[in-house]
Amino acid sequence: MTTPTRRTAELPAYLSHELRNSLACIQQFGSILVDGLAGELSGEQREYVGIMLENASKIRGVLDSALDGAEQPLGECPSKIERASRLET
Repeated sequence: MTTPTRRTAELPAYLSHELRNSLACIQQFGSILVDGLAGELSGEQREYVGIMLENASKIRGVLDSALDGAEQPLGECPSKIERASRLET
């Protein structure tokens, strides 16, 4: 049995794995369609698959931005300590 803290710490890695793998399948299938390996597409079908691939690429960027930093184990996150000065009013 895992503790709630451990599950919380593992969640970003789990989400990253599941979402990225699913997205990779969508992108690969779209590429198969565009390349004509499953048969020729009409112009309209090609347009729809192109839209699907563009959106999949956008989702990939969002995932990369959102999850890459969150995948680091707790205690290993880089931190920067700076001296702050108090503003006097």
